[in-house]
Amino acid sequence: MPAEVVIDFSDVSFITPPSVAFLSNFTYWFANAGAKVAFDGLNVNRAAIKYLDDSMFFEQHLGSKLDPSSYCRSTTVPVRKVAKTDSYGWLEFEFIPWLSEKSGLSKASLAEVKTCLQELFNNISDHTVHDEGCVFGQWYPNINKIIVSIGDFGIGIPQNVERVVPNLSDNGAILKAAEDGFSTKSLPTNRGAGLHLLLLNVVQRFCGTVTIRSHAGYVEFVNHEGKIYSVEYESCGFCIGTTIDLVLYTDRIPHADDEEEFEWF
Repeated sequence: MPAEVVIDFSDVSFITPPSVAFLSNFTYWFANAGAKVAFDGLNVNRAAIKYLDDSMFFEQHLGSKLDPSSYCRSTTVPVRKVAKTDSYGWLEFEFIPWLSEKSGLSKASLAEVKTCLQELFNNISDHTVHDEGCVFGQWYPNINKIIVSIGDFGIGIPQNVERVVPNLSDNGAILKAAEDGFSTKSLPTNRGAGLHLLLLNVVQRFCGTVTIRSHAGYVEFVNHEGKIYSVEYESCGFCIGTTIDLVLYTDRIPHADDEEEFEWF
């Protein structure tokens, strides 16, 4: 491990929401490994750097914003590191109320989304030595689209699956991990429902997409005529740990009424 890692933003002209979560995760991974992380080429007048600053990326990793006037946009859930023990509160009191307000969907309508995200945090706890991950959310109101990315800096899906089913490619390991009932845990109570449940709800029920990157693996799960299909890609790099991106279209999520509040006498 080098003593210092410099991330050069000089040629960065555009950055996607999943990249924000991955970059934050990447930065924390090096820092946890004992390397000093420095940033170069930071011109806050460039759109990509401004977006990172508004997303609270630099506040997370440098302790302050590049531009004091930067602020988190109303369509953005700021990037942050969330431990499993904090994930319940983050989902219940931050993310779901924010998404409910922006989308016009009730909290009851978003119950399955909340469950799926909680399962991802549970997976981080079950399969990594670090009980935390980086999360970021972006809402596109004009097209009713929400992107949520969660990344961890654990050993990754391929290495985890290798212990149970050896000699798979990295893409093959991701596909195996997403199978119904598959689990790398030996406990009888662990049914391996996490990723499969995620695909059933986000992809099959809500017609969204799920993209999983881990090591050299890169697989996207899409809905085609009501069924889940996987699309394998050749990775353009190496993903430390695992990064999972959810794309949801809130106009495709069924509406449900919140339970009535009862007054006790």
